[in-house]
Amino acid sequence: MAELRLERVTKKYDSEVYGAHDITFDIKDKEFTVLVGPSGCGKTTTLRLIAGLEACDSGKIFIDGSCVNDVSPKDRDVAMVFQNYALYPHMSAYDNMAFGLRMRRYPKKEINERVNEAAQILGISELLQRKPRQLSGGQRQRVAVGRAIVRQPKVFLFDEPLSNLDAKLRVQMRAELSRLHRRFEATIVYVTHDQVEAMTLGEKIIVINEARVQQVADPTSLYQRPKNRFVAGFIGSPPMNFIAGAIKKRQGKITFHSADVNIGLNKRTEHCTNREVILGIRPTDFFHTRGSKINIVVDVVEPMGNEFYIHGRCGTTMLSARLPDEMQTTIGSVVTLAIDPKKIYIFDAKTEENLI
Repeated sequence: MAELRLERVTKKYDSEVYGAHDITFDIKDKEFTVLVGPSGCGKTTTLRLIAGLEACDSGKIFIDGSCVNDVSPKDRDVAMVFQNYALYPHMSAYDNMAFGLRMRRYPKKEINERVNEAAQILGISELLQRKPRQLSGGQRQRVAVGRAIVRQPKVFLFDEPLSNLDAKLRVQMRAELSRLHRRFEATIVYVTHDQVEAMTLGEKIIVINEARVQQVADPTSLYQRPKNRFVAGFIGSPPMNFIAGAIKKRQGKITFHSADVNIGLNKRTEHCTNREVILGIRPTDFFHTRGSKINIVVDVVEPMGNEFYIHGRCGTTMLSARLPDEMQTTIGSVVTLAIDPKKIYIFDAKTEENLI
């Protein structure tokens, strides 16, 4: 396998539209890295630049220490699994998996060994003679993954490979991809817009928005220490609540004030006083005892079995919160919750950078 490095890679489609803007990151050998962000943010463009399917306007791409900017896609030794599977409909599963090796003129015996080994690993040995139309979505996805595995490339590139599957099958395929990564110790770059997929699969996560890298971190660090408001709002489900206001210090007490909410803060926010800020709190971090109390008028109740989420209003501020199952509530009722100052985030109102 191989290391992968991008240095200030930029792809511009016209004077105002960027597919990738000054993209820089490193991926270690055998690392499972996820590129995550909203639709249209530049994830797939970045993946295509790595594969050589797009040419970058500036910057450099290195695979295993060698710059590959001028290397053709077939010579970069990468394998890509596409969102739509990209299987040949007239070929059997076996022939689809073997096609790339045949084009590279591998011996027939080696092709047969590689295809059968990959099929056994993926649990599709009995499906090798079927055409794609005779396979389910999950089975077709396995064939597409198998086609990449038999290549034994330096880098695997996955472009939202699970987005066409139902929810149960996505969970199953996520587990299979994790097992495959451990078995092959492969260098994997995986693109998704689903932050749950990113958090469960990635050893390293690269958050992209508007064609720029927002943050690079492991899943825990990304969730607990987001670099800015975008990352904080994108990572976590339901998303973080945001309240615009200001922090002030009077008579030794630090407080956050907005049109609807007043919250007592602790000394860790003292350096944020006398400035406009955005307070963030995750729906899972509301309490029922300690902290500053707020009242939420419930608009929506979402039962989740052993817990449920409410969405409602505190004045004109929209908030979401997780409640335990025993704390029953109904639409139109008022729920009193508390905010622990140890659990909040503070972002600068102008730059949206995390201040604490």
